[in-house]
Amino acid sequence: MNWGNRILFLYLGFVALIITLVVVSFSQKVDLVAPDYYARELNFESEIVKMKNEGALVEKPKVFLRNDQLLISFPAAFKDKKITGSVLVYKPSDANADYTQAIDAIKGEVNIATQNFSAGMRKVKIDWKVDSLYYLTESVIVIP
Repeated sequence: MNWGNRILFLYLGFVALIITLVVVSFSQKVDLVAPDYYARELNFESEIVKMKNEGALVEKPKVFLRNDQLLISFPAAFKDKKITGSVLVYKPSDANADYTQAIDAIKGEVNIATQNFSAGMRKVKIDWKVDSLYYLTESVIVIP
């Protein structure tokens, strides 16, 4: 085999490698945090205000797992007040595993059943309102 054929095989091998990488790259699943991620980015300033409001609280909401329940316990100062908003439990690696639930709590607690959740890390984003103040609480949990 002469050097011309070797160069040809080397070049064809490189082209085959690049084509394989392109095909594999296009077959990978890519999930954004939300389908309207860029539109939400424009409203990020309001989320910063909500996070500052939450940061000013003496007692923060607690998020924890107990048995097959995700429990969210709001501060005792809001126990007798009406708490509204929503809870988003999302898995960054799989948009199909996301779960949203409305909050309408008067006792200061929210329970979410987790037996249908797949194992792995989840981010819990609680967007809540008491009286006229809005709050945003984020937490990370791991479902075994």
